[in-house]
Amino acid sequence: MKQQPEKYDDPIYIADPEKEKQAKRLHFMVSIIRLLGIAILMLGIAIALGRIANIPAAVGYVLVVLGLAQTWIMPLTMVRSFVRQQVADAAKKDQDLQ
Repeated sequence: MKQQPEKYDDPIYIADPEKEKQAKRLHFMVSIIRLLGIAILMLGIAIALGRIANIPAAVGYVLVVLGLAQTWIMPLTMVRSFVRQQVADAAKKDQDLQ
């Protein structure tokens, strides 16, 4: 039998619904960008290997680099900018309270 967790009278964290919506949107966008990056990467590999006719291999190599960048670099920059914005908003809120 599992026991119910204790309920705290003083909550440690109260979620802000607006911030949660922003975080969910960010997570969705990062997931879509990564999936599209993988699709571009696969297309680039197919072109570089000559599986798609009449397209030079150099185009495939460029697409491979762009796909890797979109899969790794773009999500990191998006998350970092989101975190910076959240920290700046929290600092501004704290400053307004003082």
